[in-house]
Amino acid sequence: MSDRYIVWEDKYKTGYKRIDDQHKELIEIINDLYDCMENRDSEDEKLKEVFKNALKKTVDYVSYHFSCEEKIMNAIKYDKIIPHSSYHREFTNTIYKYVQSYEDGSLKAIDDLVKYLKDWFLNHILVTDKKFVAEVKEALKKLSQQ
Repeated sequence: MSDRYIVWEDKYKTGYKRIDDQHKELIEIINDLYDCMENRDSEDEKLKEVFKNALKKTVDYVSYHFSCEEKIMNAIKYDKIIPHSSYHREFTNTIYKYVQSYEDGSLKAIDDLVKYLKDWFLNHILVTDKKFVAEVKEALKKLSQQ
């Protein structure tokens, strides 16, 4: 049994290397944020800085990943781009609310954020992203046959 909060498993693979690699990186970032949680209420300024950096890295990488996915969606004219992108916006807005709540003094907000990240992210990979990647593969197959 691993001591990591989220362990990458084959069932999370979408079959599209670029997206799978980004998903693996996101899982590591979420794990790092989880690891930092133990020190989030410390008075040590260095620990607080490490935790804030982990939070920022989470937000920045999620934004980067969603941007990459949406560029692929546009390139293949993905027919579900609007609902898929709206899931991304909803996710991003929820993350910002948790971060704002933490900055306003709520330590529980970070526990809730990390749980939300895990639950939403894994469900998003297993359902929404797998459907999206299936369509990407189909579009690439059609292109290669032309």
